[in-house]
Amino acid sequence: MPLYRYEAINERGETEQGMMEVGDEVALYETLRARGWVLVKASRKAVPLMRKKKVTPRALAEFCRHMDHVIRAGIPILQGLEDITTATTDEFFKGVLLAIIRDIENGKSFSEALEAHPHVFSRFFIAVVRAGETTGQLDKSFHDLAAYLEWTINLKARIKQAITYPIIVIVLIVIALIIFITYVIPKLVKFISEMNMPLPLPTKILIAFEGLFERFWFVPLILFGALLIFFALSKKMERVRYIWDKYKLRLPVLGKLFYELVISRFLRYAEMLYRAGIQIYDMLGITKEVLNNRYVEAQVEAVRDLVMGGESLSSSMSKVGVFPLLIHRSVRVGESTGTLDSIFQELGRQYDEEIDRTLRRVVSMIEPILLIIIGLVMLAIILSVLWPIYTLIGKIG
Repeated sequence: MPLYRYEAINERGETEQGMMEVGDEVALYETLRARGWVLVKASRKAVPLMRKKKVTPRALAEFCRHMDHVIRAGIPILQGLEDITTATTDEFFKGVLLAIIRDIENGKSFSEALEAHPHVFSRFFIAVVRAGETTGQLDKSFHDLAAYLEWTINLKARIKQAITYPIIVIVLIVIALIIFITYVIPKLVKFISEMNMPLPLPTKILIAFEGLFERFWFVPLILFGALLIFFALSKKMERVRYIWDKYKLRLPVLGKLFYELVISRFLRYAEMLYRAGIQIYDMLGITKEVLNNRYVEAQVEAVRDLVMGGESLSSSMSKVGVFPLLIHRSVRVGESTGTLDSIFQELGRQYDEEIDRTLRRVVSMIEPILLIIIGLVMLAIILSVLWPIYTLIGKIG
C-alpha cells in the first residue's frame, strides 16, 4: 500500500502529523475521521526501494510490553491501542497503529489487522498473536514476544560489543597501510634508488611492489567493488545463497559462532510457538522462514516433511544432520514427559551461554592475529627500508 504523510486536527484542536499506509486518500480520511480527527492535508510519500521504512526491534518490544499491560489491566484493546498511538513518537509506526485500529473497528481480528503490515510484523509475530487470540491468552503472547525481542536486542548488542575493538584495529591498520603505500613508499623508493648501491632482496621486492601498485592501483578497488556486488546479488540468487549459508557454518573459528547463532534462534522460535499452542508441523513451517540461513531452513523443511509423515520430532531431527545429538536426546525426553517447551527453553539458555563463550574465544584469537599482522608489517618496513639506509650510514661512517 502507498505511504501518505498527513496533517490533521485532533479532538482537542491540536495539530497532529504523521505517516500512514492506506489504499488512498479517502481511506486516510476515513481512518482519521474514525478517531475524531479532521484531515487538513495529505501527500503521497515515495519510499525508495533501498530505504524502506522499518520499525525497530526496540519499538516493537515496547509495543508488546504496553499491550501486555493493557490486556492484563482489563483495558479495551482499541482504547489501549489509541493510548499507545498517542504516546508513539515514530511517525511511521504511528501510521501503522492507526491503520490497525481502523481494521479492528471494521471487524477484523487483531492478528488479521497485523497481517496487513508484513514489513512490520513477521509471520512468526502474527502466529503468536493469533495463537493468543485462540487460547484467550493474548497478554501472555505479548509478554513472550516482548521477552523474545529483548533477547534479540541483547544478543546483537553483545555481538557488537565483542567485535567493536577488532574492527577499529583493522580499520586503523588498513588506513595506515594505505598511507604507507600511497605516500611513504614512493618517497622512500625514490630515495633508496638514488643511493647507487646494491639493494637487498626485501628492498627490491618493495620497489617492484611499488611499481605494480603505481600502474595497477585501480585493481584492488575493482576487486573490492566486485566482491560487494557479488554479495549483494547473492542474496537474491537462492542457489548461491544456499551454498554460502551451508559453507559459512564450516568456516574456521567463525563457523561455530554462525552455527550456534542459527540453532539458538531456532530454539527460541520453537519454544515460543510451541508454548503458544501451535502444532509442531506449523511451528516448523513458521520457524523455517525466519532462520536467515537457507541451508538450515532446508533441513528444517526436511524435518517438517518427516513429521507430516507420522514420525516424532526427535526421530525426524536425528535423521537430519544439522541438529546435534544433545538436541535429539533432549527433545525425545520432552516428548515423553510432555515438557517440550521447557526443553526448548533450557536448550536455548545453554546455547546463549555457549555463544558468549564462543564470542570471547573469537575475540581472544583475533587480537593476537592482529598483533602478528602489525609485527609483520613493521618487519617488512625494517627489512626493506631501514636495512639499506643503515648500510649506507655504516659505509659513510
